Amino acid sequence: MKGFKRILLSSAMFACFSSQATLMVTYGGQVASDGSGLTSSFIDPSNLLNPANGFFIETFDSATQMQGFSAGSTAFNDPSQNGQTGCAVNSLFAGSDIQVSMSGSDAFNVRQGSAGYAAAPANDGTCFGYTPAQGGILPSSITIDYSNILTAGIGINYLGVYFGSIDTYNYLEFFDAQGNLMETLTGPQILGNNGGASGNQVEPGSNVYVNIDFTGTGFTSFRFTSTGVAAEFDNIVVGLSNRPSQVPEPASLLLLGLGLLGLRRRKVLR
Repeated sequence: MKGFKRILLSSAMFACFSSQATLMVTYGGQVASDGSGLTSSFIDPSNLLNPANGFFIETFDSATQMQGFSAGSTAFNDPSQNGQTGCAVNSLFAGSDIQVSMSGSDAFNVRQGSAGYAAAPANDGTCFGYTPAQGGILPSSITIDYSNILTAGIGINYLGVYFGSIDTYNYLEFFDAQGNLMETLTGPQILGNNGGASGNQVEPGSNVYVNIDFTGTGFTSFRFTSTGVAAEFDNIVVGLSNRPSQVPEPASLLLLGLGLLGLRRRKVLR
């Protein structure tokens, strides 16, 4: 409990990057009741989604958890992923135009539990994503692009992610509709704001739920990159820039989101 309080207290701190102050980062989520460590305060702690409220999340577990689905539904999983049994990438709806591209065929995978090439985020007993995959070439990256599903003037301006055992060589980049780099959030920035040590697999300052808010339209794609082994992440939530205004209780905030990882890949980046 002491470690969790430390994360919550850090949510009062924020960092703005660039002279336009287009990006604000806060730290702290809530304990996920499904055993996945931490998740966004804007969704139910069970990670069970209510599509009527517009909440969408990527948990990397093969059984999609959403009201209206049969228990353990795998109908929306990406069949091209060959991660550990019980783990998968799913988009929460069929025919998604969200595009996922990677720096190579061995740049990304999903698994449950720690291994020598990927460490589960602290207190996360469920599946998580990581880059690179075992034996993958460095640097390694995975890019998630929403351009095809966004109308003119609309972007993504909220991203929540549970970063595990953050390293100094991990970073997250944000791009606009033209592919221009807007902002970069680095491992040292997150560690510095939370008193974390690079690569620590148990301390709360190194295993942090990060909330990223953009002013204005926001971004259309983002990219996880690691120049070492590895970057690990789970419980990713996104929200569109035209979502309704926040109501007093965070759990009631309506995020007009879309599933993180779609079923199609645009191309393999070189």
